[in-house]
Amino acid sequence: MNLQHLHAFTIVAQQQSIRSAARVLGLSQPAVTRIMRELERNVDTHLLHRGSKGIELTPFGQALLKRAHLILEEARKAQDELDQMRDGAGGSLNIAISSTAALSLFPSALQRFRERMPRVELTISESAPPHTQDQLEAGRLDFAVLTELEGGAADGFERTVLLPMQLVVVGRKRHPLRGAKSIAELRDSLWLVPGIGDSATDYLSRVFRDYRLNPPQDVISCRSIVTALSIMENSDALGIFSRVVLDRRQRIANLSLFHPAEPLPMAWLTLATRPGSQPTPAARCLMNCLAEAAASLTAADV
Repeated sequence: MNLQHLHAFTIVAQQQSIRSAARVLGLSQPAVTRIMRELERNVDTHLLHRGSKGIELTPFGQALLKRAHLILEEARKAQDELDQMRDGAGGSLNIAISSTAALSLFPSALQRFRERMPRVELTISESAPPHTQDQLEAGRLDFAVLTELEGGAADGFERTVLLPMQLVVVGRKRHPLRGAKSIAELRDSLWLVPGIGDSATDYLSRVFRDYRLNPPQDVISCRSIVTALSIMENSDALGIFSRVVLDRRQRIANLSLFHPAEPLPMAWLTLATRPGSQPTPAARCLMNCLAEAAASLTAADV
């Protein structure tokens, strides 16, 4: 098998149609069919079959697809590294960052990076667990910057802590519960939690479980921190956010910090990479820029 085989195979798997894959690849339908037959002969097994929703993968095809993405991404990184070694500036970089990172250290890191490697084609997506971890495992991301509670996750990725962050309870000015002395008094409020799905709910639940309290029941997962802050400014919703985000957004004038007696856990901005992956020069440069921006934020808060 070769890279052309694998690339065509991933497109067919994505499109679930030989005809649609041919359009994406800019090839004729017979040409794509021929490539798929050659690939199946090379691996000596059936990879595709026609199902109720179009072309579907056999168990062998599903196993190959996972490896194919990794192989293609490593080939891209190899070409990028050669390009960057040759001219010192080219190539491409795919990353995912959390909203907290986007609103705190990333703008400064990006400015440093563009000054050093202005011609790198940079693609940025917003981190959304567990999709981001799936993309990282598949090799489609060079790295990810995640917001996590202290202790991290046992998912096998290598992590470097960029920035420790103090969490705070936040609500609007003149919130009826602004004088609450315990987190238990806040449990029955509406809570806005950055993130999506179970990861967001678990994030809030842990804070309450740490003090042997049942977690709140009225919870909205809000992927956008900006949206969450706007809702909180105009309602009685509460949230737990990083203090560094509130300071950098300059919106603290419209919000109040609550001061329950119980200390909240720390959170971290972490840089996550796939184990054993070798970063390209561009990836190493941006990682260094993120570390420098985090150090600057830490120094400014001292």
